[in-house]
Formats: sequence, C-alpha cells, structure tokens
Amino acid sequence: MRPIQTFLGLGFLALSLSACGLRGELARPTPAWGNPPLEGPNDPRVLKEKADKQAAEDKRKADQRAKENAERDAAAAASPTPSPSATPPK
Repeated sequence: MRPIQTFLGLGFLALSLSACGLRGELARPTPAWGNPPLEGPNDPRVLKEKADKQAAEDKRKADQRAKENAERDAAAAASPTPSPSATPPK
C-alpha cells in the first residue's frame, strides 16, 4: 500500500509543479543550434539591426557636428578680434 501512496503523491506533485510558470504571451526560446529563419520586419533581430544602424548614424552625425564646432571654435580663437576700446585708423 505504501508504494502506491508514494507513486500517487509524486504524480500529484509533478502535476502541480507543471502548472506553475509564466503567464501571458511566451517568448520564443533561442534555438539550441543554428539560426532560425527571419520572421519578417517584426523579427527581433531585424529590429535590433535597424536600431543599431540608427544609433551608429546618430553617433556619426553627432561626432561630425562636434568636429565642425571644434573647428569653428579653433578658427574663431585663432583670428584676432579688435578690442572694443581701440579706435579704427583714419
């Protein structure tokens, strides 16, 4: 009688634990090997690639603006400006 109770108890425990888990929509797990085919424009890999490209483009533009500002500041610092108290020659 004891082995039957143990078996039923373990079976009940296994069934109750299998009911635990995530709720809502589940994310697809990563494949064990290889790459799955792309699922279209909403595939997370496509979206990440687009975001990475956009971030790289934004960084490139920001670097270009910083370089232009630095060159403009260096040119302004190099050019002599007349002092406001100096009178222009006649």
